[in-house]
Amino acid sequence: MPPISRRHMLGTAAALLAGGLAACGGSGDDATPPRTTLLVYLLGSNLESMGNAGTTNLLEMLAAQGSAYTRVIITTGGADKRDPDGLVPSWKTVKRFELANGALKELADLGARDMDSSDTLQDFLIWGVRTYPAERTMLALWDHGSGYYGYGGDENYPGEGKMMSLPAMSAALQGFKAATGITLDYIGFDACLMATLEVAKVVQPYARYLGASQELEPGSGWDWKSVIETAARQPVPSLPEFGQIVATAFHDKQLRERPEGSPIPPLSDYVTFSIIDLARLGPLLERLEQWASAVHAYYDSGAKRANANGGVFWPPTFAAALPRTKAMPGTLLAEGDAAIERWKQVAMARVRTTTFGYEPDAKDALDLVDLRQFAALLSADGIATGPQAALNQALQDAIVFNITGPQARNASGLSIYFPLRTRSARQRNVYQALAMPSGYMGLLERHTRQAEQAPSAIYIAPLQVRGDTIFGDITSLYGVQRADLLQVQPAGAGVVKITGSTPIAAAEIVEGYGQVLYDTQQWLQLGGQPLLLYTLSIQISEGGSLNAALYGAPVRLKSARTAETRIVLLLLNYKWDPATMRMAGEIIGARDIDFSDPSDPTDRVDRDIYAGDTVEPLHILYDVAKQAPVASPGGGIAFEFGSPVTVVLDSALRPTPLAAGNHTLMLSVTDLAGAEALSQPLAFTKR
Repeated sequence: MPPISRRHMLGTAAALLAGGLAACGGSGDDATPPRTTLLVYLLGSNLESMGNAGTTNLLEMLAAQGSAYTRVIITTGGADKRDPDGLVPSWKTVKRFELANGALKELADLGARDMDSSDTLQDFLIWGVRTYPAERTMLALWDHGSGYYGYGGDENYPGEGKMMSLPAMSAALQGFKAATGITLDYIGFDACLMATLEVAKVVQPYARYLGASQELEPGSGWDWKSVIETAARQPVPSLPEFGQIVATAFHDKQLRERPEGSPIPPLSDYVTFSIIDLARLGPLLERLEQWASAVHAYYDSGAKRANANGGVFWPPTFAAALPRTKAMPGTLLAEGDAAIERWKQVAMARVRTTTFGYEPDAKDALDLVDLRQFAALLSADGIATGPQAALNQALQDAIVFNITGPQARNASGLSIYFPLRTRSARQRNVYQALAMPSGYMGLLERHTRQAEQAPSAIYIAPLQVRGDTIFGDITSLYGVQRADLLQVQPAGAGVVKITGSTPIAAAEIVEGYGQVLYDTQQWLQLGGQPLLLYTLSIQISEGGSLNAALYGAPVRLKSARTAETRIVLLLLNYKWDPATMRMAGEIIGARDIDFSDPSDPTDRVDRDIYAGDTVEPLHILYDVAKQAPVASPGGGIAFEFGSPVTVVLDSALRPTPLAAGNHTLMLSVTDLAGAEALSQPLAFTKR
């Protein structure tokens, strides 16, 4: 599938520049010694080639009021784009600019260079501080971000999942410091998902403060006019104050930006941004190690089981089929060593923790969780309580500022990688190279190995229908993470086409055994058509009830304005609507996805959806025997398209009655270890 656009195309650069050139940039007077040098590493990637995103932010810089005491030096490149009349005539080569006298002054064209290379970044930093020495030097890195996987995505040097890894970034920063003796005052990422403890650890030896977001960034990114003007302010603000202004301006930019004619609310509701004092990172890593040791001790202990009923109920015929080491005579499954129960306790806290990255496919999930919330949920269950308090204090000391929108209140400022289930070979290799504290590394290994060693066992009773209600009993050795009621259609021998789903969030399912109920009068639909919904994240109240859930619905989006067609993951926030006293979902944006290439960097959130656009739901082909999606001939997931739905200004995912007629339903259950099972099909007629 070819790459697809991330942003709307801008009008001509000349029209946008008209109002801003005169007021922008530094003085260009080389006789004035700069007090601040701001180095901007603007790696355009597909964000620029498909949506002019880099150009958009450069125009914001040009609209800023600069200062003779500040130099803004920019490197561009990394995009497969030439535009002779554009602000940057070519992004296929690496260019250096100074923002001065209301214009971009080109200083050098270095030719073809890979901006994902540590050498390219290192050369820019060394050249920048030697050419523009200053009392304060700050670095901003602009592009895609994927947490512990890294940053970037140079289109001119492609490769599967190619980015600048964190070790490569560390090498660039180390080489820069060795050559210059300079510690950067501030490193900021105008990129997604980079407020992680792993990123902070990598940059800590080379910078004083880190500014980044835990979450996916909205496509328009930072408020660069404010960034430049704050850097140029005299007297210079303190570094924490600079970071706080940048973070707040980023939030406020998303608050005021809502395209006319779009159903998407301001994206400030979902913004996160934090400022980390890197001098406080050493104590934080020590507290993390102590906390990990306490969780290890919980695994080793003879603590009582999370379930007090002495075992999990299994129908006799199903229990007989379980491994003899797991089955007892009768209908109870032995859990005598309590290892699985202790694992489930940790896993349930992990499921309830806010996650970041919005990946619909579990095997490609980044598994980034809010560190403070995860430790607090475990502590509430009596796990690592003392070390959790010390860890929380260390986090408070390190996170000097954190801003969140109302739908991101659980984001406390730093994420960490903690997989729920098995790790891919790529994840193991990437993470091993980061040299995180050994006790924490061991905890990851122990937790995921438990899910691999003991086989999952899921039982789903045949679905039944009573009036408008569909119900079924489910049992799982590893507890239930998710239960999705699927609408399906036969599509060949052993293959069904999944045309829609209504998920129940994990907090609404009892651990181990219980009954799930679905009301066909309350089926979630967009424009009267069900969508295939992936549960991306959930927000759980202190009492354990569901506050909100973020769903992703794969669709083909066709713009009524440009006729452009894209495959996107439609992002739907499902929450309580006080006006109707019911749950409903609002469209909050989209992410471009490619089912044939899941290794693409995590994309930013796009808000360019307008009334009159159409969406065609993706229907996934699923092999029932293999319990896996059917592979397409070219690789990836095989799918078809449903009927088009026209977007209107008040489009929402509303609970509405399932259409009258014949339907086939199946229940898909996912346990905490990531195993899946499908029920037998239920055919019924909705009257």
